[in-house]
Amino acid sequence: MITWPLTTQATEEQSRTRGDISFLRPSASVSRTRSQLGTQETQETDSYNYSDASSIGQFPAFHFSLHALTPLSTLIDQANAARAAGRMPLQKVSHKVSILAAVLEVDGPESIRIKKGPDAGKEVYLLKLILGDESGGICKLAAWRATAEDWAGLNPAVPTPATKKGDIVLLDSVLASWEPDTGGTSTTSIPVSLSASPQLKSRLEICYRTLPSVPQDAQFRPDLRLGLSDAAVRKVAGVVHWFEGVAGLSP
Repeated sequence: MITWPLTTQATEEQSRTRGDISFLRPSASVSRTRSQLGTQETQETDSYNYSDASSIGQFPAFHFSLHALTPLSTLIDQANAARAAGRMPLQKVSHKVSILAAVLEVDGPESIRIKKGPDAGKEVYLLKLILGDESGGICKLAAWRATAEDWAGLNPAVPTPATKKGDIVLLDSVLASWEPDTGGTSTTSIPVSLSASPQLKSRLEICYRTLPSVPQDAQFRPDLRLGLSDAAVRKVAGVVHWFEGVAGLSP
């Protein structure tokens, strides 16, 4: 009888030492998260370990057009150019946009009381996010009312869990705006603000979860290798890779 030593463990050790792109290998991403980040998210990640085969067979399917997306840096450049040229109108400039970005920070949700208008005295929820993308742009987003409840996971009728730090999200029908600066004295580092509300019919879709913490997060970690021929998948992979670089997860 011919026998040979098992090579499974050696193969795994070799694969983990290679400089593979971590967003294509869930276990490697979690390993780097565990060793490099001391945040609450990584502490939660320690309690759940993915295997290399955890996402096999989960084909990525993202239904959006690249032409419909607006990079955050484009919005910031538009605001800065208008201010520099002195072409800012007296009223706030705003228009709807669609964005693919990484969630860098989550603040809230918190309950606030409306002070003015027909809803004065009513309490509503406010959720604040800081977003970034591979263009280098950083923007703040404020989600209001039922939209804040849905995105924060407070609405039991909405199956999508709460948005968390590290999520790559597709945002549709959010309002991008910037204030006039007629005196040319503004020192705001982030001139563009984003807002989302039921009135705008804003929508959020979690495309990828870079910091998984529970087994249910596997539904947001498709194997991106299976769809890299698709432009939308490559776009999502690009934002994932950018966030992992910013967070210190990539080699």
